[in-house]
Amino acid sequence: MSYRVVVTVRSRVDALEAFRWLADRSPDAAARWYTELKKGIESLSMMPERCPVAIEETEQLGITLRELLSGKRPGVYRILFSVEGNTVTIHYVRHSAQGPIDLEPAEPGA
Repeated sequence: MSYRVVVTVRSRVDALEAFRWLADRSPDAAARWYTELKKGIESLSMMPERCPVAIEETEQLGITLRELLSGKRPGVYRILFSVEGNTVTIHYVRHSAQGPIDLEPAEPGA
């Protein structure tokens, strides 16, 4: 079975921010990172259930999110996604060192 992969605006922004940060330090490393990220996302069109459930985010968001790791240390990123029917939705792309997803808006001046 082949799955349709949908990349949300939020996850595109996450990836773009990470790419820009990396590109400021090493354009070559950023290009390699992006290629690996794209391959990882594309691989989710086949057997996305092979990836483990991201327990903390699943509990926090109330939907089952799975994670696929992409990259090499220290630049490992988590592709957080859900599977519904034959659709895989990419919700977030986060560095593995980032803490849990913060659903609360930041207070002004914080």
